[in-house]
Amino acid sequence: MERLYQNISKRKSTRKFNMDSLDPSSMERVEQALQDIPQLFENLTVSFILVRDGEHFMEKGTSILGAYTKVKSPHYLVVACKEASGFRQAAGYSMAHVLLKLNDLGIATCVTYPGVDLMTIQQFAPLEEEEVPILFIAFGNPEDPLSLYPKPDYYKRRSYKDILLQGPVKRKYKFILEAARLAPSSFNTQPWRFAVDGHKIHLLRVKLGFIKSKLFSSLNKIDMGLALGFMVIALKSKEMKFRLVKDPVAYEGMEYMITIEMKE
Repeated sequence: MERLYQNISKRKSTRKFNMDSLDPSSMERVEQALQDIPQLFENLTVSFILVRDGEHFMEKGTSILGAYTKVKSPHYLVVACKEASGFRQAAGYSMAHVLLKLNDLGIATCVTYPGVDLMTIQQFAPLEEEEVPILFIAFGNPEDPLSLYPKPDYYKRRSYKDILLQGPVKRKYKFILEAARLAPSSFNTQPWRFAVDGHKIHLLRVKLGFIKSKLFSSLNKIDMGLALGFMVIALKSKEMKFRLVKDPVAYEGMEYMITIEMKE
């Protein structure tokens, strides 16, 4: 888990890929990395289905969300899950582990949202019964090998003043919030907010207006799962004892998600 934690500050999205396929040994390591991915809920499994022929797969895609939808790469992962309460957050949580695992292998990634119809997806990546595609992870070698890792000024993230609703934060817990702060989010919306109460960190999501909610609400739920995944990875890397609980707190304009309760 320590290696995944180290990759939180070393991962960036790549939108320009070398279209050559990964070599067989690298692809084998990818397949190994996709085994035993942590799940947020025991009864809700998030699947990562490999699309080897990424070039032909993306030719079938249509674009409705701009650059995020037409990222061309040699390979993709179709992220899929059954539709149930919390399935988008569960997808984000598992994705956090996959993105950092691939980054640790030196493989570039980008979360993308192309409009690919279900019939096409089934041709390239057969889904299990009742599973629905949620989004895609483009992956491969970057066009520019030097672009795999971020430059010092890469992260355009909100300050703690913007994301912390309640504090103070104990010094020994700050690395947990920093892990969440560096998590990727759709269109860099960074919807997470935190209320810290002693040894509890409450995660909340910014409620959106009517128009923005139509565009981003579903994606932001995935983003919240990603942030939670990064936080859990950070905690486990330091072997800190904690549990995930429901302990709702109310803040105007916010939607409560979950609470991380540290064991002192």
